[in-house]
Amino acid sequence: MPVTSLFALKTVSGFSLLAWRAAAPAQARADIAELTGLFEAGKLHAAAETTLPLAEAVQAHRLLEDRTVLGRILLVP
Repeated sequence: MPVTSLFALKTVSGFSLLAWRAAAPAQARADIAELTGLFEAGKLHAAAETTLPLAEAVQAHRLLEDRTVLGRILLVP
């Protein structure tokens, strides 16, 4: 059976932030500065249904591990 028929309805994607930064550090810094500016200006918003203060990172991990929250949790400084 071809692999394509097994995974016809699946999408796999991955991203390594460390590899991206190592491959092009100057571009990474410029991109991060641009994204930070967009967040500060209110032109970009994070897609997360749950936000918690950064100080509650341990609680965020518990929520994810317990599957109390499905999806993403945004930790805000």
